[in-house]
Amino acid sequence: MIAQAKKNLRQAIPSSAFGTPGWEAMQAAVSWVAGKNPQVDSILDHLGLLTIARRCLVAGETLEEAGAEGPYGSTAQRRAWAAGRLEAACMAMVFAAQTVELQTKAAARIVYFEKKVKLLRAETRAAARFKTINVPFREKQPVSVDWDAG
Repeated sequence: MIAQAKKNLRQAIPSSAFGTPGWEAMQAAVSWVAGKNPQVDSILDHLGLLTIARRCLVAGETLEEAGAEGPYGSTAQRRAWAAGRLEAACMAMVFAAQTVELQTKAAARIVYFEKKVKLLRAETRAAARFKTINVPFREKQPVSVDWDAG
């Protein structure tokens, strides 16, 4: 991460003590810059925060330069507007990363259950196929499942 991006983060998130939401947002921003995740990018883009994040964290523009696209005229107002947008982008990165992690876990769970259903189907077909086997020297048991009903 370049020096200007670190400065932008410090200005946008002044309360970043360990364990606070600001600290988590800074960590999420650092990890976003280090490794590009297209799913997080799409969430940020949907929220309209991807441009400010790229300009301030990747390109290394100052908050004043990034705030020029905002609705305010003075330098301090532009800096404050860009800092607020950058903080919102960092907070969104935290939630986007959590959402992506939950989606990944859910997809893995779905794959597990699909395999389980496949095995259970095969087991059910095998049980239905061998319902008429006669075992010598064994008493007939009452049928517990009517395989022809399904």
